[in-house]
Amino acid sequence: MTSEANSISFEPTTAEELQRFFQAKKDEYHEIWIIITKKTSADPQPVSFNDAVAEAVRFGLVDSRTKTLSRQKYAIRFTKRK
Repeated sequence: MTSEANSISFEPTTAEELQRFFQAKKDEYHEIWIIITKKTSADPQPVSFNDAVAEAVRFGLVDSRTKTLSRQKYAIRFTKRK
């Protein structure tokens, strides 16, 4: 987990861990980057894109963009709904 200014990144190992993270951090940071392992790189995949988006929506967050981190991982940016 890293943070800078009003941004934080986190790599969850389960959907439940992601849920707890969103609950604890959603009001503390302007943007949250969730690191996802591509499904071709992990079996089973720790947390999928769809899992991450579903959990974020539950906490009033929306996804706005993704960025590639490596051949195995990418990050999704979540921010609060306006």
